[in-house]
Amino acid sequence: MARKARVKSSTGIYHIIIRGLDMQTVFEEDEDKTAFLKLVHDYKAICGYAVFGYVVMDHHVHLVIREGQNTVSNIMKRIGVKYVARYNAKYAREGQLFHDRFKSEPIESDDYLKTVLRYIHQEPVRTGAVTEISRYPWSSFKEYIDTDSIVDTQKVLAIFGKEEAAQRIAFRKYMNEPSEDKCLEACREKIADADLLALLLRLARVKTVEELKRLSKPDRNEMLREVKSLDTTSTWQIAKVSGFSQSVVAKI
Repeated sequence: MARKARVKSSTGIYHIIIRGLDMQTVFEEDEDKTAFLKLVHDYKAICGYAVFGYVVMDHHVHLVIREGQNTVSNIMKRIGVKYVARYNAKYAREGQLFHDRFKSEPIESDDYLKTVLRYIHQEPVRTGAVTEISRYPWSSFKEYIDTDSIVDTQKVLAIFGKEEAAQRIAFRKYMNEPSEDKCLEACREKIADADLLALLLRLARVKTVEELKRLSKPDRNEMLREVKSLDTTSTWQIAKVSGFSQSVVAKI
């Protein structure tokens, strides 16, 4: 079956997710995250794209970029090939590391650009990696607040006002606002939260979320494997409904 064509953005701006194959860890050490971000930086000059945001997690990456003379597909292929070659050489392995095809969504307005950036900057908090977004060193949040090195901050900061000091204050405030933003994968859920909870309880043979959380690790993992195999939900939604951390759900 032919692949569904990627939805094109009229602005050239995309929210992109690349994930490890079968949710495997693709950044074993901090050094690996640094190496990936260096590739994003280096290929800017080669491919002529702008970077508006990023977060690098252990198993996946979110990027917000505006393509230039190269398409997003070409950009991500070049970065991915280079990183995989480095990773395989470092860890003495062979073969595929990322999923064949990255996921993307077009960003057509400044409002949605703000929403996506808040969504990706809050990812480390949602997954339990940190308690505050400013504490996570592998996201673009710090570049907007302090000194930019990879991110082209001016376009986004201009959305938040005219004076630089006020822009950064408004940006920080917006990024830290509690939200239930849903972007890309989280928007593609095929099952309502209530129905998913009922399914989880039935599969686990329990009656409450509290009982669900007390499952033994083998029983919990078996239940999560089964619900994920149905392809009716996302890792984010399972974590939200069950109370398990997103990292636990992702590893199954």
